[in-house]
Amino acid sequence: MKKAFLALTLSALISAPAIADIHLSPEVKIGAYNGFGLQAGLTDTLGFDAVFVSYSRTEYKKFSYDEKIDTYRIGAQQMFGASKVHGLQIEIGLADYDGQKIRSGNEETKTSTGVSIGASYIFQATPNLGLRAGGDFNTFRSSNTFIPHDFSPNLNIGMTFTF
Repeated sequence: MKKAFLALTLSALISAPAIADIHLSPEVKIGAYNGFGLQAGLTDTLGFDAVFVSYSRTEYKKFSYDEKIDTYRIGAQQMFGASKVHGLQIEIGLADYDGQKIRSGNEETKTSTGVSIGASYIFQATPNLGLRAGGDFNTFRSSNTFIPHDFSPNLNIGMTFTF
């Protein structure tokens, strides 16, 4: 399903007008699960200031736990006001959880697929550079993960590049 989701999204972005610029945005994720992310897409597409696909990986490795969450999302960015200095990004997609717990020599693994959503505030510092801060939530069935609650929240900071 992930491959079909990404293929459909990429084909929609490729069929966008040729006048669009490229949108790239790396990010660092901070929380119980730390990691990285990357957005890639086009600007001035489908009525939004940017439309993109994003991928992120967060991990938790402590004591007897070794867990990772991969997210695959599509999103859009809309800037506001006449000067278009402030904006908002919204993303939605899938999250894959893989976890392993080793205790007293016994190994237990769990996997789950869930929903991932995210939102970020954008400050457009220059026409080609923006600053981004936000958060995201991944939700799973708690019986299929070692996560103590049904969701894993993260804060993220990043930059947006347009060229």
